[in-house]
Amino acid sequence: MNTKTVLELNGTDSQLVLACGDYAEILHWGKPVAGDKTQAVLALRRPVPYGRLDKDVAMTLNPELGRGVFSSPGIEGHRDGLDWAPVFTLNHVEQHDDTLSLESADEGAGLMLLTELSLDKHDVLKVRHTLTNTKPGNYQVTRLANTLPLPARAGELMTYHGRWVHEFQTVRQPLLQGGYQQENRRGRTSHEHYPALVAGTPHFDEMHGEVWGFHFAWSGNHRLRVDVKTDGRRIMQAEEIYLPGEISLGEGESLTTPWLYASYSANGLNGMSHHFHDHVRATILPADFALKPRPIHLNTWEGIYFDHNPGYIMEMATQSAAMGVERFIIDDGWFRGRNGDKAALGDWFLDEGKYPDGLKPVIDHVNRLGMEFGLWFEPEMINKDSDLYREHPEWLLAVDGYDQPTGRNQYVIDLQNDEAFAFLFSRLDHFLSTYNIAYIKWDMNREIVQPGH
Repeated sequence: MNTKTVLELNGTDSQLVLACGDYAEILHWGKPVAGDKTQAVLALRRPVPYGRLDKDVAMTLNPELGRGVFSSPGIEGHRDGLDWAPVFTLNHVEQHDDTLSLESADEGAGLMLLTELSLDKHDVLKVRHTLTNTKPGNYQVTRLANTLPLPARAGELMTYHGRWVHEFQTVRQPLLQGGYQQENRRGRTSHEHYPALVAGTPHFDEMHGEVWGFHFAWSGNHRLRVDVKTDGRRIMQAEEIYLPGEISLGEGESLTTPWLYASYSANGLNGMSHHFHDHVRATILPADFALKPRPIHLNTWEGIYFDHNPGYIMEMATQSAAMGVERFIIDDGWFRGRNGDKAALGDWFLDEGKYPDGLKPVIDHVNRLGMEFGLWFEPEMINKDSDLYREHPEWLLAVDGYDQPTGRNQYVIDLQNDEAFAFLFSRLDHFLSTYNIAYIKWDMNREIVQPGH
């Protein structure tokens, strides 16, 4: 594609303009721009500085070392030390309403890249890549990042950090040079680093300023970064963090990134939040769920901890209903051998000593009071002091030969083990099929260390 074609994606209050030739470059992402966009290609042509590469280097949707982009590339990988600097050529573009599909290839490296973009009426942009190995030999993928541009006027960054019971603390910093990088290697979203950030014009607030908000739809290890080039251009990248050797693509195999969701607002953080909220309600949540007011919960944890007495729990439910509670949840401690947090995780069978008449009388009582019933699980975790571990020590998610640290006295189960997965599925299916359980409180109380399969 030697000549450049200008394409648009239009939301309600935002617009994305792309120039597509040998590669795809986003020319504008912000307020809608009137008029013929084809002139934007000429108007936005950048000068080539003396002493640098002799041609302009665009910040594409997949920044490439092979094209002379010296900031963070979109793809890093190799085939036994070869094909590590691919240069993709755009060869096919499809547009359907608010969605674009861009297919690029590097025939020499044996790689194909599919980029998907959409901008909906709620002004939420989403992007992801699919990398495919198209020739013999395994391709080891080190990084595969989603990349979006930011304008030079995005001079301030708001990021999130925290710890347990002190989550979602915000920090602001100027975005003038260098950049910002956030990594989470805990195996879950964590209290420390939520996979989101906001860039904006200096001093943006709830009601004022232009903001570009980003949320990476991935709850595992991730990296977010924002880079500022010496010429003022800025890019945002979001990616999974792959452990060494984790991703190896055989011929014909593909790897797809999680979606990166983003939204532009000319009316500060409130406008951005409304965009994301409307998008989630309209396109992600089932309609009946989206329209349902969130029930008021009462959870038994701090009330009884591991001391489960059905009569006392039913009295708790009676008083809860009188206070206006709409969903009553029995927390940890209901299953066999669970009298503290050092044993029995994995043994998902009702403790008949605590519940001699079963769960049904308690659930029926909760339902007669007009409340939904919920039950606590943490199915991906295991204690070594459990019948499950004694029977299947090989189900531990671990690297052989190492004794990894516990977290809350527990370890993680290898859910890639088909037998382990089937067992846990069967236990969940038993309780959800036997009882009127409307809600699961699904915990994940430890970080993941040495997740070897």
